[in-house]
Amino acid sequence: MERRTQRIGRVAVVIAVAALAGCSVETPEPIQISGNRLMVVNQTPHRWSNVEVWMNNHYRVTLPRLEAGQRFDVPLDAFVAGNGHRFQPKNQRVDGIQVLAKSADGTAVKINWGKGRQWY
Repeated sequence: MERRTQRIGRVAVVIAVAALAGCSVETPEPIQISGNRLMVVNQTPHRWSNVEVWMNNHYRVTLPRLEAGQRFDVPLDAFVAGNGHRFQPKNQRVDGIQVLAKSADGTAVKINWGKGRQWY
């Protein structure tokens, strides 16, 4: 009986190792939309400054900085166009997002999701 228990234990270990080997840890996307919220994650080792998040070419939200590893979570209706109109998630859809910023090491940051505002 003891031998059988040891064999079952070894088989269980082999199955567990094989299952873990098949799993991969994925890095989440830097731009994510869930329901009525947009999330931007600074996945770089540097702080970003003068951050602009553009939606559908003309709606924008800004923030002064986003630290390395920090997440910025914002409701979609916080985006405002130049003429003062707010994005209306119930009546409009998100086609594209672009994040523009300046990294602490001096490089420009540009991350695109979807389509739109990609001429910069």
